Amino acid sequence: MKRTALMLSLLLAAAAPPAARAEVKYFGYWANNGYQHENNDHTNITHVWTGRDSTAARAAILDELQRARDNGVKAVISLDSFLFTITGSDSDPIYSQRPDAASAFGALLGDLVTAGYLVPGDPTRSTVAAFYPIDEPELHHLSDVGGVAHPTLANAIGVIRADSRTAGIPIAMILSKKFRDAAQGLRLVDWVGVNNYGANDSGYIDTVGDLQDYMRPQQREIMVPQAGVGGILDHSPHTPETMYAVGKADPRVIMLLPFLWGHANTNGVRTHASLKASYTAIGKEVKHGLFGGFVSQSVNPTMLAGVPTTVSITMKNTSSQTWRPNDYFGLGSQNPGDNLTWGLHRVNLPYAVAPQQNVTFTFTVVPPSTPGNYNFQWRLVKEGIAWFGDATPNVVVNVKPKPTGSISASPNPCVIPIGGAICTANITWNSNQPNAQIIITDAQGNNPQLFAGGQSGSQSAPWIGFGTIRFNLGIPGYTITSVDVRGVSAGAKEPARAAAP
Repeated sequence: MKRTALMLSLLLAAAAPPAARAEVKYFGYWANNGYQHENNDHTNITHVWTGRDSTAARAAILDELQRARDNGVKAVISLDSFLFTITGSDSDPIYSQRPDAASAFGALLGDLVTAGYLVPGDPTRSTVAAFYPIDEPELHHLSDVGGVAHPTLANAIGVIRADSRTAGIPIAMILSKKFRDAAQGLRLVDWVGVNNYGANDSGYIDTVGDLQDYMRPQQREIMVPQAGVGGILDHSPHTPETMYAVGKADPRVIMLLPFLWGHANTNGVRTHASLKASYTAIGKEVKHGLFGGFVSQSVNPTMLAGVPTTVSITMKNTSSQTWRPNDYFGLGSQNPGDNLTWGLHRVNLPYAVAPQQNVTFTFTVVPPSTPGNYNFQWRLVKEGIAWFGDATPNVVVNVKPKPTGSISASPNPCVIPIGGAICTANITWNSNQPNAQIIITDAQGNNPQLFAGGQSGSQSAPWIGFGTIRFNLGIPGYTITSVDVRGVSAGAKEPARAAAP
């Protein structure tokens, strides 16, 4: 697949509804030995690199897996020395079949099972996420032979699959831009990746797409963008946001594994400020399942200053993880971020939201006291971690002056004739709201009933009794002011009762 086709699919995915979008499942760094404590806040997988000494490799694997489990992180473990006899120089190693590969690998598996890092038949509970038999086999004399996978490579992969304890655990392998030399070998694994250090963004995207032409339909792809400068790399790292966008747009991409976090001779992500900021944000999104989309909202574009108004916003969980209230998911105000324009800047998640399900946030906002036009926009947030997903479409709300008005009753109290039960009071009101209305209740605000409507007016109430009746001037959902009216027996004198606004 060439870049033009891949970028077209990216654009189509960006325009698609949330349910149609893909998700990168894993984010971590290649050869991350010794650095987990620095980046486990934004990684959910780590790659354990090992050399040609199986004793040292075993120690490194067990140590890194212990750290990974403690951090709740999965791991891809390199197995070179357990599957191959490695000779030659470090710059040009030669891999040949290890005669006792099955027993050497089996012994390692025994250690992993005993320590609980590998739970046979249960990949979810296993810390080991994938086995990595060799890096760049085509550069280590293991290119295809006669149109089939190199027998040494095929044997190594066969050793892994032959042990029943590995069932359900993928085999992963990353190749160079010369991957075509091992076109059949790369088809033997479950997850296959490709690097192309030195290529610009479009060049690497081309390489990612080209690899898919050689993959089996069931295989998943690992993207390994250049994420460092100097030393073994040039000075043009790939753009993190572009790499992530390509990965999210392609359902075959399962992992983003930048090369690399740290290295003695290379300025990796850990010491490159802009790369670190970008990949930290990307990693947090992947690690915490921060994938969500906007569905709909109900927001009145006209509100009244200081008058509480109910709004609702519906979002969709497009991740593979359930959002839970006690995990601090919610909505946060935007435009500008974390503003208190509407009286609050956070709305908590109301209930657990399963993958691909909608959640509706219904909440009350209080418009600013000063009339004018104000932005109303919100975005999903995991508190203390990151903003994520689509922001809601911005609504410019016209905030009009706060409702004002007055209401009075005359006479108040009104006099009930001796032997009578009711009297008449005339209710007069004035307001700045054309939809003003008078609602009557008892003194506690119970049993509301419509008495009259209009911006201003006067109307008699010929049924005032000995109990207090409250006349409330307001608009739907908001009371401006009120007056309490009651009747008294002829000859009695009582002051008028006015309820507080």
